[in-house]
Amino acid sequence: MTAGWSEHSPALADSLLVAVAVATSAVTVAAIIVLALLARTRRELTTRLRHLEHAHDVERRHVVEEILAAERARIAREMHDVVSHQVSLIAVEAGALQMQATDPAVQATARRMRSHAVKALDELRQMVAVLRVRGIPCLHPEPPATLDDLGRLIQESGIRATAALDLPADLPAHAPRTIYRTVQEALTNIRKHAPGVDVRITGRTAGDYITLAIHNTAGTTPSMTLPSARHGLIGLRERAELLGGTLTTRIEPDGAHTLTISIRHH
Repeated sequence: MTAGWSEHSPALADSLLVAVAVATSAVTVAAIIVLALLARTRRELTTRLRHLEHAHDVERRHVVEEILAAERARIAREMHDVVSHQVSLIAVEAGALQMQATDPAVQATARRMRSHAVKALDELRQMVAVLRVRGIPCLHPEPPATLDDLGRLIQESGIRATAALDLPADLPAHAPRTIYRTVQEALTNIRKHAPGVDVRITGRTAGDYITLAIHNTAGTTPSMTLPSARHGLIGLRERAELLGGTLTTRIEPDGAHTLTISIRHH
């Protein structure tokens, strides 16, 4: 019996070694397959998580857009119901004053008041349309303001103002409208708070920036007491910051005032 075992032990040992090698190879292959499956599962889970995060982001943006749309609709209603109503009354009363007045100067002033009120109503209607109908442009939008419109704006303001703009012809699209709105807001504030002053408007480029300055002398006439929340200046400052620039105001010791806005040229 012992002799038989001795005769077969080398073959048996070889068989055992082969079996162990096969088992080891099988375990190794299985481990590789398991690791590959785990890696693929991890990639799939990562992809699914990204898809879920994207879906959540889209959903959050949708909720935010709905909130903003509701807020725009509320602002549009208030603008239509309150602001438009008051401006309409101004236009009607200015028209009545123009018809009843006998003094030519009063008639001219009333006519300008009515013209300004009518233009304000047109702009308000366009703004209300934009706020109410998101993504749909106005049917008859007003052409964008250009530098060529500044002369008419200054003339209609009734303020003694001069403009000297040394600006290139290849201004970016946002620049003319920003310049126009800045001059418009400045003249409005001057008419309210410093009537009778002289105004000098200058514009130039320096490096990558366009700089516009509106300087008025010290006022000598009592100003009108009108409601103001300084929303115009706040809006101009936000516009300047969005365009990579700044807006500053400075009061001189003699009472003169300078408003300066700088925006990037490129």
